[in-house]
Amino acid sequence: MTRLIFFITLIGLLLAAPVFSDTSHVVAKGETLYSISRKYGITVAELCTENKITQSQVLKVGQKLVIPAKSLPTTESYIVAKGDTFYGIARRHNMTVDELLSLNKLKSSDTLKVGQVLKVPASTTTIANTIVSTPTIEISDPRSYTGKKGDSSLVWPVKNPEVVYVSGKISGVQLSAKKNEAVCAIQSGTVMFSGLYRGFGKVVFVQAQSGHMYVYTGLSDTTVTKGEYIATGKQLGVVGVDSFTGKDQLTFMVYQNGKPIDPAKAPRG
Repeated sequence: MTRLIFFITLIGLLLAAPVFSDTSHVVAKGETLYSISRKYGITVAELCTENKITQSQVLKVGQKLVIPAKSLPTTESYIVAKGDTFYGIARRHNMTVDELLSLNKLKSSDTLKVGQVLKVPASTTTIANTIVSTPTIEISDPRSYTGKKGDSSLVWPVKNPEVVYVSGKISGVQLSAKKNEAVCAIQSGTVMFSGLYRGFGKVVFVQAQSGHMYVYTGLSDTTVTKGEYIATGKQLGVVGVDSFTGKDQLTFMVYQNGKPIDPAKAPRG
């Protein structure tokens, strides 16, 4: 898959939002607003707004919460093969082990069996009756590290990162970060997409008035929504743990006219 095809495939997600029906979630023992919001790929604020509750409210076992329709995940079946582990399956489908266990109502102490059917995020997304295929996720790291280092003194989505250029299927820079560090916009613009994209974690696209598309990938959570206009410095989400390196970092890319450019040369607000 070329870099341009990768970009076009991602942009396909921007055309429309999936149509789902509202659903409810019954609070189980030990669950919190945060854990429930992570399960459905939404923010705590969205969950609280939908249910007219405050973020400080204590949940009760058996309490029923309404999950916003736009947040319901699409799943498909995965058949366990010989040698599979919870970690390996979760990594292959860009989710945490806890998310995999929660989705399948399993415990970490449970034993996987060959032929067992598990629910995992779907490999295709239906958008406005059009199926957009997502890229195949490889077990090996799809990035090629050029060895070229960038200028950490520039304004980046995180503070004072180590900047490493990557190429290949992904073309941009890899930025080191602190655990749970805020990821902020380096240029103002309109949020074109905000959410989970298989293989890249949670992703935020911001299109500037200049036409440049700023792509922030590998987030553990997002704090903005599609259509929202954001100013330079606005928090877009929280940095995540890279599934290949196990480090807190994100991949940052900038496109102009559908082609990747050096993120260091992209306009900053």
